[in-house]
Amino acid sequence: MSNTPAGWYPQNDGRQRYWDGQQWTEHFAPGTAQQTQAAATPVAAMAGGVASAPRPWFKKKRILIPAGLAGTVIFVSALGAAAGGGATQDSALKSSTSSSAEPTPATKASPAAEVAKPSATPTAKPAAPKAAPKPAGPKIGTKVRDGKFQFVVSKVTCGIKSVGNQYLGTKAQGQFCRVDMSITNIGDEAQTMFADNQTAFDTKGRKFSADSEASIYDDKSEVLFEEINPGNTVKGRVYFDVPKGVKLAKVELHDSLFSGGVEVALTK
Repeated sequence: MSNTPAGWYPQNDGRQRYWDGQQWTEHFAPGTAQQTQAAATPVAAMAGGVASAPRPWFKKKRILIPAGLAGTVIFVSALGAAAGGGATQDSALKSSTSSSAEPTPATKASPAAEVAKPSATPTAKPAAPKAAPKPAGPKIGTKVRDGKFQFVVSKVTCGIKSVGNQYLGTKAQGQFCRVDMSITNIGDEAQTMFADNQTAFDTKGRKFSADSEASIYDDKSEVLFEEINPGNTVKGRVYFDVPKGVKLAKVELHDSLFSGGVEVALTK
């Protein structure tokens, strides 16, 4: 093992060569002829005659430099090919991904198809045939019948506060609506007319029963409890106690408690 320190030392060819402390390296630097001549003997003694010994053919410059260049070119070419192949594969992969991700543009419909396409504007539907108007129901002044009685409603009056006089009478909770009518027995035997069997309805469909007490205090009414013989006609008044402001829409008249009844609209 040499004790010579690492450093640059002049060579016989006029250049300087680097000694790493153990052996000569392949690193050279330019030197002067004086340095070479003055230090030739110390270098040979220091290196044990290595500097003056002829170098093997494979360490000569004319072989090492071209070989190094050739190896470098081959190595760089190999790296370029590998990089190029990877780039090509990446490009192919990206192209394939883009092709699958991008939606295929819709094929434009042919003129014939566009003509056949239904218009966006809805066509007018044919008007539905109008239903035939229902025949008007019985109204004030119309003759109607239920069982053995024929009724004719003559008028309706609302806003009545009380019925009777100052001594004998009754007051409405809201207001009295009075329905004036005539009743004819069209049967072949006597039939009794009861005011309590009659009902009324307002414009909201609410049902009201007759107020028999009001009929008691009306001396012109004959329908509180009146027996009517066949062919006879009586005139009477039926009262209904309804809230203030309410208007009656119709009455349902009965010849008895269990009859079907007949409706009369309280309009002319």
